[in-house]
Amino acid sequence: MSVDGEPMTTENGSERREKPKLRRNVVTTIVARALYMITRVGIPPFVLARIGLEAYGLWTTIFLLVSYLGLSTLGVSNVYIKYVAEYHARREYDRANSLLSTGLSITVPLCSALYAAIWLSWGWVARMLHLPTSHAADGKEAVLIVVGIFLASISLNVFGDALNGMQEIAANQYFWTAGFLAEFVLIVVLVGGGRGIRGLAEAYLARTVIEDGLKMWWARKKLPWLRLSPRLARREALRPVLHFGGLVQFQSLLTTVINSIERMLALVLVNVSAAGLMDFAKKWPQSFSSIPMAFFAAFLPAASHLEASSDEATKQKAMGDFYLRGARYANLCTAYFCSMMALWTYPILRVWLGAKMPMPGVLTALFLAFSVSMQFHMLTGPGTSILRGMGMVWEEFYYSVPNLIFLALTVPVSYLYFKAWTTLGIGLGVAAATILSACVLMTRVAHVLRLKAWDYGTRVLLPGCVPYLSAAALAWPVWWLTARLNRWEGAAVVLAAGALHGVLMLGLLYGSVMDARERQQVRGIPSLAGRWMRRATA
Repeated sequence: MSVDGEPMTTENGSERREKPKLRRNVVTTIVARALYMITRVGIPPFVLARIGLEAYGLWTTIFLLVSYLGLSTLGVSNVYIKYVAEYHARREYDRANSLLSTGLSITVPLCSALYAAIWLSWGWVARMLHLPTSHAADGKEAVLIVVGIFLASISLNVFGDALNGMQEIAANQYFWTAGFLAEFVLIVVLVGGGRGIRGLAEAYLARTVIEDGLKMWWARKKLPWLRLSPRLARREALRPVLHFGGLVQFQSLLTTVINSIERMLALVLVNVSAAGLMDFAKKWPQSFSSIPMAFFAAFLPAASHLEASSDEATKQKAMGDFYLRGARYANLCTAYFCSMMALWTYPILRVWLGAKMPMPGVLTALFLAFSVSMQFHMLTGPGTSILRGMGMVWEEFYYSVPNLIFLALTVPVSYLYFKAWTTLGIGLGVAAATILSACVLMTRVAHVLRLKAWDYGTRVLLPGCVPYLSAAALAWPVWWLTARLNRWEGAAVVLAAGALHGVLMLGLLYGSVMDARERQQVRGIPSLAGRWMRRATA
């Protein structure tokens, strides 16, 4: 079956039709995430200079709250994407409408109840967030705005998830980009104008309204079969919501705990400023990781479509090849950024935050630790996305459960070593647990997909080590020059070194690990760039 719903004569023909859409989805997502990365990296220094570390720590803590509130319905989103992809492959649009309407009938009342609970129990929420007295009024307003719009967006995500299930991922990326660019401009205007945390919340409100509004409009236009009504809710549609969605829900709970554990522990065991420092240390690794995550966003619906339209004889091999290819390119993309962040830590922080950065020694060590651990964390993305697309959500527990077990060991060890709860000790313990648990999951995915360790090592792991060689070759000049120049001159040095790092990395990969097809694609880059330039100037 083709992505357009027209029958195809062969599986190879269907595959040929799928590849352009998958490629377009990945490329568009990469561009959108690159823009997002630039805005996310640019916002913290601007905000920190105007509201201070304590207020910034409070702002990041607000999103700890909403991330846990989002767990109430996060599994439903994955149900939408997986089953809309399958129903579309079989042209069962009535079942798709029933599923989406059933999910909406669950999320709207649940999210409304959650917001009412936050409003009525504000005193308890303020104590849980360690809300400083100096930010009692504006902190409350910011929390209620962010929580309200976030919970509303969870319900309205039915439109965006339906588009993702139809592999209209590129369109969703356009709308997401429009939203976060508007947010970026409003943050500059509102926070720069003295609105503080309120300004950050108002910018987030505008972003969400723009993004969700565009998704609703496009879904209505692009999906003529889409019908949403409480009357279409069906009891039989509850099964995938409760079964598949329930597994995803529990897995998402563990994932959210893991992804936010360093800030949560810093907030509880140290103070709100420590939570802000953790956010600064993880901002670059987390922001840059959004680019390789573009691959993962396309993996789930593509794997679901392959699962529904392939026979068992070819499915195993196809999934294995799909995984190795995707993991290879995602790992190379991650390694390009993480190698720079791991080996150019202080120069990047000095350019980003200036010479007056808070706690430079601790921040530099945490930045290095999170950069390395992010490399391992991103290696888990292709496997979890494909297994989720195949309906094997339980396999993800091979990452989350070991992670929690390792956290229970590494974080207390940091306390014993430093003889106190410290921001640095907590961060190092979390990074170590991430690396160890990622190794467990990679081993498990290779077993499930029946992959040889040699194939995974040579096609995925070995190429990911090459970028560290080119970054290391440039490390000393970058450190030496940025220490003797002002911030803007240092920024130019880092950008130029980053471009040179890319060229050196590509040369090393070309001469060591690329196959014949990849080398041919590299040789075609100049002509491709020339065509783009001619089109741009035409």
